[in-house]
Amino acid sequence: MQKILSLTIFLLLAPGAMLLAQIPQKPVARQLPVRRVNGIVRDSLGRSIPAAAVRLTSSKDTLHVVTSEYGVFNFPAVRSESFTIEVQVMSYRPYRKKYFLNDTRPILVLPPVVMGSSLVQLKEVSVTTTKGPQERGDTTEFWAKDYIVRDYARLEDMLKKMEGFNTDANGQLSYQGKPISRALFNGAKYFDGDVAAAIKELPADIVERIQVIQDNESGTGRRLSASEASSQTLNVVTKADKSAGRMYQVNAEGGTQDRYKGGVSARSIDGWKQWSLSASANQEPQGIMNNEPIGTISGMGTLFSSLGGGGSGGMLKNASAQVHYGNTFGKLKFGADYSIHRLHSVSEMEAFSEEFYKEGSLKRNTKRTTDNTMTSHVVTLSASASKGDFSMMTTATATMSRNENKSNSEIRQSGILENLQRMSLGTATDMPSYNLYSLLTFFTSRKVRLNVTISSSSRTTKGAGHDNTDTYGADITKPDSSLYLLQLQNNNTLFNAVDVALTHSWRNKLTFLLKVAPSISKSTDINYRDQVIPGQEVKRLNDLSNDNMLTGYRLPASFSVTYDYHQKISVEVGGRYEINWQHMRLPLKELDLSTQTGAFLPAIAVKYIPSTVANLSASFNRDVNLPTLLQLNTKPYYATPFDVVIGNKDLTNGLVDNWRLRATYTFRKVGIFATGEVAYSQNYNSIGANRLVRIDTVTKTIRTETYYLNMKGGNNKNLNYSLSKNLPGMNTTLKLDGFWSWGKQLYFADGSQETTLQRNWNQSIMASFSPWKWLDIATALAYRSDNNENSLQPGRPLYNNEFNALIKGAVFLPADIKFNVSARQNMLRASSFLGNQHPLVINANIEKRFLKKKDAIISFVVMDALQQNNNNMIAQTVTGYSNAVSSMESRYFLLQLAWYPQQFTRSKSAKGARRGDGSFVP
Repeated sequence: MQKILSLTIFLLLAPGAMLLAQIPQKPVARQLPVRRVNGIVRDSLGRSIPAAAVRLTSSKDTLHVVTSEYGVFNFPAVRSESFTIEVQVMSYRPYRKKYFLNDTRPILVLPPVVMGSSLVQLKEVSVTTTKGPQERGDTTEFWAKDYIVRDYARLEDMLKKMEGFNTDANGQLSYQGKPISRALFNGAKYFDGDVAAAIKELPADIVERIQVIQDNESGTGRRLSASEASSQTLNVVTKADKSAGRMYQVNAEGGTQDRYKGGVSARSIDGWKQWSLSASANQEPQGIMNNEPIGTISGMGTLFSSLGGGGSGGMLKNASAQVHYGNTFGKLKFGADYSIHRLHSVSEMEAFSEEFYKEGSLKRNTKRTTDNTMTSHVVTLSASASKGDFSMMTTATATMSRNENKSNSEIRQSGILENLQRMSLGTATDMPSYNLYSLLTFFTSRKVRLNVTISSSSRTTKGAGHDNTDTYGADITKPDSSLYLLQLQNNNTLFNAVDVALTHSWRNKLTFLLKVAPSISKSTDINYRDQVIPGQEVKRLNDLSNDNMLTGYRLPASFSVTYDYHQKISVEVGGRYEINWQHMRLPLKELDLSTQTGAFLPAIAVKYIPSTVANLSASFNRDVNLPTLLQLNTKPYYATPFDVVIGNKDLTNGLVDNWRLRATYTFRKVGIFATGEVAYSQNYNSIGANRLVRIDTVTKTIRTETYYLNMKGGNNKNLNYSLSKNLPGMNTTLKLDGFWSWGKQLYFADGSQETTLQRNWNQSIMASFSPWKWLDIATALAYRSDNNENSLQPGRPLYNNEFNALIKGAVFLPADIKFNVSARQNMLRASSFLGNQHPLVINANIEKRFLKKKDAIISFVVMDALQQNNNNMIAQTVTGYSNAVSSMESRYFLLQLAWYPQQFTRSKSAKGARRGDGSFVP
């Protein structure tokens, strides 16, 4: 361990020590080479959603997968560190979020994707007459003096008034329809670059200017040409006498249903000298449907994290602490972080589901109780330095986590099989991991840029547990069959990669990009299952056990040429040739598998960018989906004792063609911002799962078998649009948003190709206005339509169409008292599912500011005053649906107290002239 620690410290400090006493440079963001992106899709009650359509897109990727039975999705080879995840499931609002992952992990586990209801979340927006943005090359600048905000406003409130900014329901800030990737404070990274934290924490009255900077795609500096792919950075330039600050926060909350929250934090920032301390804890019941927070304290980005939701009942406890320190040593910038997190969750879930098979449908009524405890420790060290047109950045992260999980389930099945299953599961898992990442950038001030990225990571999972299943027929007092297994898991993944990207701009007309990114990955996946029979010796079940040893080599090489005409019109033509070689050994199955594939993937893009506030682009690219070795493995592989996967050695590569047209424009004179996007994807020879069921009438059990076949067809069409209009004279903002999606998804059932036709439409119109100084009002009308037709169930369409009205208001009373209220009414609903058809959800709070600087707030909150925010949560999938019950105890009361003193002064480095980004010349 000491040797590893010494090596890590050497790798961190050695490059920087060579560059001491050199001139500083803007912070360098990391550019990951190739990475595996994993995630899980859940509903707002925490239940996994199987067979959801997941799409990952970026300037380099367009990938499609469908979530597994457990809601898990996996993209094995993602080339861009900045990408968009889109998820579509009938009866849920489509999910779309841009990720820019400033970390070093080549195997990325995204936070759970929570599919929300179709209800539109309103945000306060008011309008004033402004002078608008000013363009300065790759930087768009807004002067704070042109925008009037209320007293005690945060930066978030000011951005709502600036043209082109938008914050979605997930808290992602975007400009001109494109996400903001990182946040700076007077040219220095704002702690870890968290945009959401910056806009909620910083007060509006310290701001002099807001800058949106179009950096190169990796965020390491300027672009070589206007047509080069970019990422957006938000730089907050403060007033000169407010260029350094200390921010403190104390929060406390108590409520009915045994709710409590509490947290403290202290943060200091002065250029690159930064430190922070925080600790928080909370407890809340699970199973209550998500509800929009109301009031200043609930929406201010408090310290305590709240996972919320989850099943039909239960209780969740969280506790965490974090410390950060960053500074400069000579010309070397460095940072260190440590965090600890502990979670304890006891959840209850009750659901009804139905899966469609060739033989008929299988209905399940499930009741499950889960007890989960997780503890994690994370240490991160980082360093960066620069010399002339050379810069480097290195980051090392070590994580140690432990997860203990227990669950008990009772599942009553009917349809093609009548039985009752009682299951218990228990596991304890340790998961140590490390990540090491270095980015070297050469020639940053010339027409040539060379990026060299070196990354290495390792993750180990060691665990043991039991899995017990009792199956009953007509007599539920004596099981017809029992299976009691002991499980031993030992998984390890090692990844190493080098990514070399050379960009050259010639006469501001032609841009050449050459990328080569070789990588090697090795993984071992051991899962032994031993059967326990009373009175007999423990017996290893080799058929149900797995021991995979996989080695993979990947060599993608891409080349593109972009022609720029007057820096406004560009045409990019390129392609990627990718070689993949994999070898897998399965000792228990006495099987060796190897595969080698190569594919050329063309791409073309046309862009028209007359200014930073307008753009039009059209693109085409082809992508390939390679069969995994497990999909090629012809011997049975047991994912669970009742679910077996059998591959097909004759599988061929799947191809996907993607077409996209996107436009954004701001009409400054009339105050209109418009954006729209049309996307079409066509699948060729895609890889699909063929599902079969095997029923054992003696043991009363059912086993699913999954085979893989190539299938032709399947497509997806999307249309997104947004239009907003400012009416300064009426102090009003109007906004129209819409989303259309049509899709044809294919799958197999007992060798027969089946189809699922999905059609989704979301339309909303919103208006917000401030008719008087003491009143803010926002209203919305929203329509949602979800339709699903499955060829296995002809004449039985699944649909959920509803119309909702929403209103939100704030009344500003004397003595610094504020009253907030929101109401959401389902006015019309037509659905093939049961549930509360027309809930009326009313939330309200009254709050008062006090102390001399009015930086303390006391608040009383009532959530769901009429206790109607409960429903059967519906999830429609390609092969069926599920319907879960939420908690009926949806009304609760909260008493909140927050104190957040902040002090901003002149920076200690403010001795020389000030640069355009807000930093000071030494």
